[in-house]
Amino acid sequence: MVSPDSDRTADGLAVDFVAEAGRMQLTEIVQRVRDGRLRTNIRPVASLDDAVAAFNLAQRAKGRTSVGIR
Repeated sequence: MVSPDSDRTADGLAVDFVAEAGRMQLTEIVQRVRDGRLRTNIRPVASLDDAVAAFNLAQRAKGRTSVGIR
């Protein structure tokens, strides 16, 4: 992770960060997914019409929520 010094607060804590992945890291992640050593937790993509329901905390399933916009 990379964070410029200008993004740090007075107490030294980072406010934002940017993850920089290299080709070798991404290749390793793909291989782990293919081997079954790494599983993703991504839910189906919700339509824009269903976006509010997709973020309903009372009925929300585990996983990353994505909303498709066309």
